[in-house]
Amino acid sequence: MKRFLDSMEMNYEKWHDGVGYDLTALDEMTQSDKDSIAEMLISSGQSDPWRKFETLEYIKTARSLAAINSALRHPSLEVRIAASRFARGADEDRERVLIEALEQSDLYGGLTQALDQIETFHPPGVIDALLRGLLERDSVAVNFAGMLFYIFGKADSSFDWNHRPFFLRFSTGERKEREQAFIQLCNIIGVDPKKYIE
Repeated sequence: MKRFLDSMEMNYEKWHDGVGYDLTALDEMTQSDKDSIAEMLISSGQSDPWRKFETLEYIKTARSLAAINSALRHPSLEVRIAASRFARGADEDRERVLIEALEQSDLYGGLTQALDQIETFHPPGVIDALLRGLLERDSVAVNFAGMLFYIFGKADSSFDWNHRPFFLRFSTGERKEREQAFIQLCNIIGVDPKKYIE
């Protein structure tokens, strides 16, 4: 218990490197101690949400898993994004959160974490939001283009540097130029652009 609680003390290195809490310490606890940890995390605020949800998912009691799914409706989008990474059996809620992230978040406000999830979880609504974002979101459209190439099997990673010059065409503020790049991307991945361009 002490080792786990000590691991919750955050410093710059842990924050920067994305180090979570000491989950192996949980393996050496009694179920009663694990339940106490879960209750403490459930009642805690929204700091370090992904670490909290990772721990609750690891504990895997009905209550800890329900707390993750419940957080999919938290007032903070960043908390909802973190919860969606560990939610189980709530694909519709998870899809809704990721669509919201694609529409509203920036790269330092949860969007990077959302895109990490989208590499492996991209139902039709998420793909639709990525395509709309190519036309509507200036600062992150480049990342959306990379992700779409990856999802449709046209790239080896979610931002394949071999295609970077093409992705950068979406960083323009000129609507016509962006639409031309969008039509070209749609043709490459086999999507009808007319649905998105009037």
